[in-house]
Amino acid sequence: MVDARNLYSEEERAQIRQALQKAETTTTGEIVCAVATESGRYDRAEAMLGFACALLLLGLLHSLHNGGTGSWGAAEPISLAWEVGVLCLGFLAGNGLGSWIPGLRTPFVPKREMEEETVRAAWSVFCSQKLASTVQRGGLLIYFSLFERRVVVLADQGALDAIGQEGVKLVRDAAVSGLRQGKPLQAMLDCVGKAGQLLGEKLPCSQGGGENELSDELVILHPRP
Repeated sequence: MVDARNLYSEEERAQIRQALQKAETTTTGEIVCAVATESGRYDRAEAMLGFACALLLLGLLHSLHNGGTGSWGAAEPISLAWEVGVLCLGFLAGNGLGSWIPGLRTPFVPKREMEEETVRAAWSVFCSQKLASTVQRGGLLIYFSLFERRVVVLADQGALDAIGQEGVKLVRDAAVSGLRQGKPLQAMLDCVGKAGQLLGEKLPCSQGGGENELSDELVILHPRP
């Protein structure tokens, strides 16, 4: 899994900052870009992976034990202590692997849960970055979550009234092509460009304000918000 801290170089972060500054020159809206390594903890998926590893180790123990049995008699039964010990070891190992290698727990995480966790995390970032506190209520968040491979765009009421849900979707869709091509920088720049275009048309600086209220630095979140 890609670490959000390593996704963009310093030069690329500077390009994103410049794109944000350019986009906000024509609008009273405020755009914040954030990228997170993952959005959810997914403890249940790790537990399921641990359970699967425990069963696998227990099966391996029985296979090795029975495989050594000759034709002259039955094998000695495996003690309860050994079975419990192997189950505990497998469970802990599976949990640890799921935590250190998140990709292993992916099969155990339903898509719906990923969607819910990504939206929840995006709203957390929206609030922590004070996007709901701008003068024109024109805050807009562009949020990339790497483990879930999701993009979420959230708009404050003023921005939502201006560009509508269709505008929010257009901003989100602007990132899809670049991400599918493995070009996260282009995806972010396209997203920012589309957001600036739409907000500039609906919330131009001529309405008043225009002050840069929020930071233009890319928000990096590791491992999660």
